[in-house]
Amino acid sequence: MQPSIYKNPSIEILGLRVDEPITMLTDVLVTVVCWYAFHQLGKMKHPMAVGKGSIHRLLRGYFLTMGMATLLGGLIGHSFNYALSIHWKIPGWYVSMFSVAFLERASIFHAFPLIRPKLAQFFAVLNIVELLFFLVISVVTMNFYFVMGHAAYGILIVTGGFQGYVFYRTRHPGSKLILLGVLTATIGAMFFVNEWALGIWFNHMDIAHVMMAIGCWYFYLGGKKIVEKPLTRIADDTAIES
Repeated sequence: MQPSIYKNPSIEILGLRVDEPITMLTDVLVTVVCWYAFHQLGKMKHPMAVGKGSIHRLLRGYFLTMGMATLLGGLIGHSFNYALSIHWKIPGWYVSMFSVAFLERASIFHAFPLIRPKLAQFFAVLNIVELLFFLVISVVTMNFYFVMGHAAYGILIVTGGFQGYVFYRTRHPGSKLILLGVLTATIGAMFFVNEWALGIWFNHMDIAHVMMAIGCWYFYLGGKKIVEKPLTRIADDTAIES
């Protein structure tokens, strides 16, 4: 990736050089939203919270790991990257890809009552295969665009696709909120990719991070609704909110 002309200037705090300070702070904003969501979802008690692969646990896993990923990205990937090699970016990249995979899987499981068991199992396996593929290719190439590609595929195609299908079939309020989160995150990605910026002190990455924080908030609100009112299969091709 070529250096952006809108990169935040470095500052010094008590003699310590801090690169891209606003970009780091907006990363931390995403972390705060995600960890708040993780904490609040942890307070919820529901039968779906018990058992391997539950939607509740997957959603909490998404918020926990996305918060970790953005914190690592802000500190290692931006503010103090000058003191580290490029390979220090790998932990943040990997955690973010696992995070997106958790959100994908939660959306797939949410749609399970509406799709045939064999098809549901296929998508559950594909979720793991595509994660492994992007984990390998990103570290082999050391190219952040593969991390972005995985996020685009996981959030826009998988999460958006499954939640869109659920909303089309059931008008579930949780799916509607998550779709708003997908839309918000997609708008943020457009700012990032096209480098649409307000200036060096609020650049395309800063805008994308703020949009991402808003998107995560919608994911949290939607996740709450899904945990509160999960779909239950009542016939071969019918599902209702329990």
